[in-house]
Amino acid sequence: MSSPVSHQDVALAVGAPTILLVVPSSGPIGGGNPVVLIGTNLDTVTSVTFGGTAAPIVAQTASVLVTTAPAHAAGAVPVVATNPSGASAPAAYTYLAPLPPAALLITPVSGPAAGGTPFTIIGANLTGASVTFNGVAATGVTVAAGGAVLTGVTPAGTAGPATVVVTTPGGTATVPGGFLYV
Repeated sequence: MSSPVSHQDVALAVGAPTILLVVPSSGPIGGGNPVVLIGTNLDTVTSVTFGGTAAPIVAQTASVLVTTAPAHAAGAVPVVATNPSGASAPAAYTYLAPLPPAALLITPVSGPAAGGTPFTIIGANLTGASVTFNGVAATGVTVAAGGAVLTGVTPAGTAGPATVVVTTPGGTATVPGGFLYV
């Protein structure tokens, strides 16, 4: 007569998970992006970590596991999947620091001191930006997909030149020539 098989015996028979591929292999330090792990025994995975930080499991099959990358400091980290049989060998994932913004030009280059002038800044890496004119925040700031075009409305200012600064998670950039309040 054979003895009953426990769930633990079945799990041990499956073996530890393996991660063969991480797609994408990099992402933003803020996390939040979907990451697909491709490998074996992924349907029995109970936890996934990125550099030791737990990540939620969104969906899983024997060969594919979908998770969401947690926030982490910039740099390469190990991704490890664990099931009752053990942990996978670490796979690589790289957190990318945001690129510094570049502000190349502003149009128009002047407007009334009362403010309210719609403006456009052309540059790069402008996603998530805020804009100040002599330290006063512009309103209605939006950035087009791709991060190269920013629009907003000037705040009120004092007649004369104004320093225009764009601030993003990657740093700050001063618009060459600034803006002239008239």
